[in-house]
Amino acid sequence: MENTKKKYRKKTNKKEQAKETLVVRDILKEETVAFLDTEFLTSQRKGGAPSKLVSIGFVICRKDFKEVDRFHSYIYMDDELHNRFREVTGITEEDLLNAPEYEMVMEEAAQRMAIWNVTRIFVWGPDQTVIQRDLQAYRGDISKRARKSVNRMIRMIKDIEGIYSKKLKIHNIGIANLKLLCGLGSEVSHDALDDSIDLKEVVQYLDTKGCPDYMVQAMKTYLSDKELYCRYRRFHEKWDEVPGNLLEKSKELLLELEKINSMEAKALRDDIHVICTGKDTIFPTPEEYLEQELL
Repeated sequence: MENTKKKYRKKTNKKEQAKETLVVRDILKEETVAFLDTEFLTSQRKGGAPSKLVSIGFVICRKDFKEVDRFHSYIYMDDELHNRFREVTGITEEDLLNAPEYEMVMEEAAQRMAIWNVTRIFVWGPDQTVIQRDLQAYRGDISKRARKSVNRMIRMIKDIEGIYSKKLKIHNIGIANLKLLCGLGSEVSHDALDDSIDLKEVVQYLDTKGCPDYMVQAMKTYLSDKELYCRYRRFHEKWDEVPGNLLEKSKELLLELEKINSMEAKALRDDIHVICTGKDTIFPTPEEYLEQELL
């Protein structure tokens, strides 16, 4: 019985190891793949309706990350957009009202992938789940053929965020910070096609060049410090009618806190400062932080 268990464990470990060491560059030697991204409208209420798909984009690549095709489309929707969505994505109601219907968009996307014999679709984050839940929640009236095409795409999707994050030993790193690590800038457009191209370029860089250890360590420190700082920050506006004696004591406390080099002390210092003066402080951007750390 013990021998059987040992063999089973050994096989499981090999399978897990294979998943962890996936390298897109090696897959591209034999297969054609797509890098995909979506934009979706989320509910503003906790526990609200599933996210609704409003845009899809992908870039198709072959050996050595050679690009062979691109696709992008908005998806028709007549729902009202909330301000945060408009601000982040730049998408307007007019864009979606003039867009093709869901079925037409997804059938064309599936056709493009079939033409190029795409075998895998790589995403960074929840796109697979969003597409699947959107299909289940909102697309009850589409044809069986279209549903079959979308389900085929869903089965090909692989979220590679965990794999590459594990290789870098950095958790919860977004594409913007990855671009910074790779020397590809740090801006993301929140456009489905642009973001899919960014994903392709980041993965290509990681697979062919890799990031210097000192840069990876600096980014890990940044993300850790930011998480701790945000956890301890409480206030972002001035209090009304702060007593004069409290203002005087706060000056002394701020001077003492300046001597303590910790994120907790920095968060408390910035809270006191905004309470008393109304001047809020935000955590440095990754560029600012890394520039300071690497001096």
